[in-house]
Amino acid sequence: MKIYITKLIVILSHLLIVNIFMLSGCDLYENWRNGEPTINSFDVPDQVQYGETVEFNVSAYDPEDDEITYTWHVSDGVLNAESEPTVQWTAPVLLNDEVVPPKTVTVRVSVKDEGEELISKSSSINVYSKAYEVANTISGEYQLILTQVNGETVDTQGGVLRLTTTTFTRQFEENLQFFSGAFKLVEPFDENKGTINWYVDGSQSPTNSTYTWDGKLLVLYWNDTSTAHVYDKK
Repeated sequence: MKIYITKLIVILSHLLIVNIFMLSGCDLYENWRNGEPTINSFDVPDQVQYGETVEFNVSAYDPEDDEITYTWHVSDGVLNAESEPTVQWTAPVLLNDEVVPPKTVTVRVSVKDEGEELISKSSSINVYSKAYEVANTISGEYQLILTQVNGETVDTQGGVLRLTTTTFTRQFEENLQFFSGAFKLVEPFDENKGTINWYVDGSQSPTNSTYTWDGKLLVLYWNDTSTAHVYDKK
């Protein structure tokens, strides 16, 4: 009788161990067979202007049809949401129409399924200032070659105009007059034509001129005096 009971205990113990092993094996199998999600598409623009709002989109697939969660990260700017497949992002905003060089913003999205499998993708956006790009294009040193008042050519005082992305100087041969300050492009504008506000010697009240530029000759027309200055880029 004692032998029978002992055998029964041994058999039950073996069954218990087998069941535990099978259950653990199932868990291990489930973990083993859980594949990571796949990112099918990832749409982020290559470049945007400062202050512009654009959309980011991601599409993902999970082989076990697990529920997918999304997490967005940006190195600068503002997201309207962080856990949706489609989000809106506003690029860094410039204060007072600053003229600044472009900057790179990194965007990353992480996709995770219920099995905690994680995959991510990232991209870079070139954030630029149109004013900086145009100012940089027309920057340089120019020689004054012609002056007209009310459409009539007048004696030209030789002078040099120096433009950078933020400041300018005008040097005239007569009395060596110097003017320093800043200029601001007024929308709408491009590298061939537009309006410029000139701030001389730190003045808050600008003078105004229109400009045309063909890559060589820069013409500044001052409306208040009906005067045009034609400069040749050196």
